[in-house]
Amino acid sequence: MLVNAPESSSTTSTTKTAAPSSLSWQKILAISIASSLLLAAAFPPLNLFPLAWIAPIGWLLLIRTPVLPKRSYWILYLSGLLFWLTVLYGVGNAHWATRLFGWPVLCGYLACYTPLFVAISRVIVHRVRVPLPIVAPIVWTALEYFRAYFVTGFSLALLGHTQVHLLPMVQIAEFVGAYGVSFVMMLVAAFLVSSIPTIWNEPSHPPDPKVLRRIVLAFVAFVIAIGYYGFGYFLWDMNGMQEWGYRGDHHDENARSVRIGLVQGSIDTVFGDPTQSSRTFEQYTALTDHLAKAHPDLDLIVWPETTMGDHMVFELGADYAPPADLPIDVQEHKKRITDRANGFNGFLKDLAVNRWQAPLLLGTSALRYGNQRLDHYNTAIHVGHEGTIINRYDKVHPVMFGEYVPFGDYAPFVYDWLPIGGGLTPGKGPVAVDVEGVSLVPCICFENTVPQLVAGQVRQLHEQGHDVDALVTLTNDGWFWGSSILDLHLTCARFRAIENRRPMLVAANTGISAVIAPSGHLSQYSPVRKTTYLVAELYPTNRPLTYYTRYGDWFAAGCLVLTIVGGVAGWLIRRWKAQPPL
Repeated sequence: MLVNAPESSSTTSTTKTAAPSSLSWQKILAISIASSLLLAAAFPPLNLFPLAWIAPIGWLLLIRTPVLPKRSYWILYLSGLLFWLTVLYGVGNAHWATRLFGWPVLCGYLACYTPLFVAISRVIVHRVRVPLPIVAPIVWTALEYFRAYFVTGFSLALLGHTQVHLLPMVQIAEFVGAYGVSFVMMLVAAFLVSSIPTIWNEPSHPPDPKVLRRIVLAFVAFVIAIGYYGFGYFLWDMNGMQEWGYRGDHHDENARSVRIGLVQGSIDTVFGDPTQSSRTFEQYTALTDHLAKAHPDLDLIVWPETTMGDHMVFELGADYAPPADLPIDVQEHKKRITDRANGFNGFLKDLAVNRWQAPLLLGTSALRYGNQRLDHYNTAIHVGHEGTIINRYDKVHPVMFGEYVPFGDYAPFVYDWLPIGGGLTPGKGPVAVDVEGVSLVPCICFENTVPQLVAGQVRQLHEQGHDVDALVTLTNDGWFWGSSILDLHLTCARFRAIENRRPMLVAANTGISAVIAPSGHLSQYSPVRKTTYLVAELYPTNRPLTYYTRYGDWFAAGCLVLTIVGGVAGWLIRRWKAQPPL
């Protein structure tokens, strides 16, 4: 077999004391920090994406090492923390509380995956005796999949996301999602590590003289990378993807296209500014005046998330019951709610019918008065030609520390420390927005960073008889003050387009607004923190659901199952043979 067998320690099955390691903690620190910095450089703002193919080599070398010194996993944790603090620095830009609490807590949690990757992989490699090129990509993919679901999930900055600038490298996502891209990259890196001699030699492990084997392993890594690129190019070209979303959209040439305007203002989020809501609404109405004048034939105008200022939906629920401490008469309270709802509806009619003469898809808030409770939704409302709300989408996946705090329902005082209020109420599910025969699926804010959510919404609507033609994201990225978080967010939108093979429209406050083809190509995109608008042309599509849309994360879930099996097997072997810790 060409792959190097795992290097065993000099201990026997009855020895309970680990052999000393020739690696000092200083070497561990240098190796792990190097991997973290190389991987961080592959992400925005530097975008040195080829580095991502070699960045994991340091961590893989530590997996291959027979014995690690004490405190190695703490050092690995620190290297992971350095990576996440660097890549997600912009998360803390909105408020001092997110800088001092949300940003470090989030990064501290994500940093756990680096030592977990090394530890689990070492158990399977050294105890179960499975070769590194098999173990590393499976465990890495499993952990990416796990963090996409754990505590509502966090799928920003996956390893495979670094390759979005070279489109043939990411086309496999229509079958296996971004996880498949990460798998291939880690596979190549593991073969490279297996092809190089051990940098440090244990006394019982002299240098491997089989140079030819190492050359062959390096060649295998090269062949995998080139073959993978070729297959991606085939997928890219097979359906005319190089036509940037026209021939590749599989639309009916006789079908009528629709024109959709995406409005981008530039209002950075400043908590405590009493003028921000009004300034935001005024800026967006002025921009839309220019858009409607320049393009009077629009079929839809889209505003980003929560850009309606103080104008919002008021709903009196059928289960309405006043709170016990209501200071006014119940009927008076109901009348005030109804009056505000009617006033808002009249306001929308004036905008859609009289001012812009076009249907609207607007990001706002919705307040629902129910049984002694007030539910607050992050909402997108579809306003038709007559100026009435046709339907609305309530965000189903709130952002951790941005819109809710884990276990905040059990410790509500935590919300008093943060600028996000009392948290959002999740919506019930997806909706289809019909625009002259073209069906759009809206999502809000960071929902488009959650691959299983978007694919699940498309699949659910398809099962309900709605053939989805395109995706649309309404997001307010003013929280991040023009930082590289905007680029990470856009990358996720591009992957959702590829995974589902549907165009993706993005209307983003402060940017980056975009029109994305099913290949992931940026047909149009806006500058960061500039006021502008884009006009997209969409057609109905006859493109079938992709494998990923139909079956979801089958591949990554399989990696998780294999990782659990391997980890349990390693634990049982250690107990059976009384082996020392690795």
